[in-house]
Amino acid sequence: GGRCQDLLRDRARLQVREDGKGEINVVGLAEAPVASATALLDAIEKGNELRTKQKTEMNDASSRSHAICQICLRDKRGRIEGKLSLVDLAGSERGQDTRNHNRQLRTESAEINKSLLALKECIRGLATNDAHVPFRASKLTMVLRDSFVRPHCRVAMIATVSPSVSATDHTINTLRYADRVKEKPANQALKVAALADRNKNGEDAKEAAK
Repeated sequence: GGRCQDLLRDRARLQVREDGKGEINVVGLAEAPVASATALLDAIEKGNELRTKQKTEMNDASSRSHAICQICLRDKRGRIEGKLSLVDLAGSERGQDTRNHNRQLRTESAEINKSLLALKECIRGLATNDAHVPFRASKLTMVLRDSFVRPHCRVAMIATVSPSVSATDHTINTLRYADRVKEKPANQALKVAALADRNKNGEDAKEAAK
């Protein structure tokens, strides 16, 4: 759910599509060549400045969207040798945290929670070795699918929690969420999940052809 925007092109609207081979493509996404660590940090800062932020009951400048920064390493021919995805997830919000929100903020909160739930279900599906993992449930999970199903991928999650008693519920939920990533199966199980997902895509393609 929600919109997908290019933060390196002044929030240009993007389309997330799946091709016939089951590969996810973000149509129109800009790439910024960088030759140094400074140039990379400048590009990240430029994109971060354009993220949607609003004041909420919890924060004065709360992120109202998820952000994904993909760093691709290419050889001299332009072929990708490796990819690092840095993902900043917006925090989930309970109903009582949004009671004073206007309509726009409530809609944003609902979209944030919906995509976080979709990601949680994908992590759960991988952890339990389900035959079908619902990566299509949101644009967030579609874009991140490669990070979970590629044979040699590695995933690390950094959880931000608060020592405040008033944030106990948020802290527990965040730790439970992160704990799911620890349960993610080893590479062999991931290969099975990836194969099952590709098989499902093949079945969908056949149905569409009919």
